[in-house]
Amino acid sequence: MDEHRIRHRAYEIWEQEGRPEGRRAEHWERARRELQKEDERAKEQGPEPRDLARASADSGAGI
Repeated sequence: MDEHRIRHRAYEIWEQEGRPEGRRAEHWERARRELQKEDERAKEQGPEPRDLARASADSGAGI
């Protein structure tokens, strides 16, 4: 999982909670879990139609 995404989400959580001190690890773990679930849902749903079109274009299909 991308550390940058986790850091960004943990920062959002920190701000939403009023920037409390001493909860960095809690926010990091919550962000990691949220993003992991998000990634799992995306895998279950499969690629978005625009992603399929892009993959087709990138592979040279239709040339």
